Amino acid sequence: MKDFEHPMRTWNRPPWRRLATLSLLGLVASAGSCSGGGPARPDIVVIVMDTVRPDFLSAYGHPRPTTPFLEELARQGTRFDRAYSTSCWTLPSHASLFTGTLPKTHRAHQLELRVADSLPVLAERLSEAGYQTAGFSNNTWISDRSGLDRGFEHFENYISSYRAHLESLANDPEGQKRPAAEHQTVQAVRAWIESTRDPERPHFVFVNVVEPHLPYLPPWQQASHFMGARSDRWSAIQRHYPDAKGTRLIQRHYDGTFPLSEDEWNQLRSMYEGELRMVDAVVARIVEALDAVSDPENTLVFVLSDHGENFGEHGHATHILNVYDSNLRIPLIARGPDFPAGTTRGDLVQITDLYSTILASVGLLADDHAVGLDLRRPGPPDRIVLASLEEPEVSRRVFSEEMIAAGKLRPYERELRAAIGARLKLIVASDGSEELYDLVADPGEVHPLDPNEVDATELARLRAAVRDAIGQPAATGAGGDWDDAAALDDIKAMGYADSQD
Repeated sequence: MKDFEHPMRTWNRPPWRRLATLSLLGLVASAGSCSGGGPARPDIVVIVMDTVRPDFLSAYGHPRPTTPFLEELARQGTRFDRAYSTSCWTLPSHASLFTGTLPKTHRAHQLELRVADSLPVLAERLSEAGYQTAGFSNNTWISDRSGLDRGFEHFENYISSYRAHLESLANDPEGQKRPAAEHQTVQAVRAWIESTRDPERPHFVFVNVVEPHLPYLPPWQQASHFMGARSDRWSAIQRHYPDAKGTRLIQRHYDGTFPLSEDEWNQLRSMYEGELRMVDAVVARIVEALDAVSDPENTLVFVLSDHGENFGEHGHATHILNVYDSNLRIPLIARGPDFPAGTTRGDLVQITDLYSTILASVGLLADDHAVGLDLRRPGPPDRIVLASLEEPEVSRRVFSEEMIAAGKLRPYERELRAAIGARLKLIVASDGSEELYDLVADPGEVHPLDPNEVDATELARLRAAVRDAIGQPAATGAGGDWDDAAALDDIKAMGYADSQD
């Protein structure tokens, strides 16, 4: 958008220290793929639509037209119907995407907030193999503070201007048209293509777009598909976040003294659908721009989310404090070599799989620490994937001191681990409680099962997997550089800290 420009931040850093064996693998793969007669290595594009749950996407069967471009992308490639994240919020999910590991290994979670420096990340591995790497982030958690900028020759993060952008949207009663072509990230990707991209090198481009994140502030052009009148959009903004501070809504919900009505939940769902329509158009422009300078037949494109969102399910709002499927299931569409057009897959996959898949597609081996599988072939039918949420140190910041003192958060001050199998899902809390669900018969996780009702062997496998998801005790408090005033402002802008002032 022309009224929302950002100064560009670009780093040209030497490769991070790496074991000699990893560097050798990269050099060998690079040399092999560039030799005469061999197939060109694919360009790679990974686009994360922040806070998107698949059952709200028309590309996944949602009855309202939220994602027309993703519908077309799914026809061109493979749609994964059972994809999961490793956590319910941005930082650990992206760290799993970039390292191929669970939060217990990468350590970028509620208690440490920075990916382990000892782990190589995807952009580093690809850079060492000769790829030109570029990253574009609209989320504060994907930045130099978290270490997730490592390996990108070119990296831009827009969070410093995000609060002002949200406030401008929240004070626009008309919801004036904001063309996707003028979106700041679309413009930034196009600028990189025109001024920085080296056509002699394959590229890896990562993009995070954040429109579906609370507060939902779609332009009327997009909201009009889901709301009856322009005034309905303005009414929703005025009621729920008149100053663009999404924490007001979160605090109201978890305080419980003035619960949201079903009409209000429907209002929020419609606004969220408008944001999905907007992000769909933005993703379309980014893919279009990159397709124009590469060979779409030899470009791997992955469009996915990092986590979902709650609209009252299980008593929750947004994406904090729980590991139900409304938070953990994500969309994933892959287009390119070895992903047949028009294919739908129902095998269990996870965000960690992108790391192994991308490295394998360019002739590199995944590191020993990686737990992901190669998505180009179906996984084993007895696979179990894992997710976790540490004691909510970050989420606690969303709430006022008065709410915390009143004990409103006490039921949620615990760690959660989830193991998801072909049919059953087990959630285990640090207080010893368990929840067990049949995801085939009960996809909404509404009816907990009695453990005596299920196959004892399968339940034992899930319990063993949950134990395996527990890492070493984390240091207390935030790791990394997150304690200065600027960092707190960024966290507040994303709705991860109390913004009442």
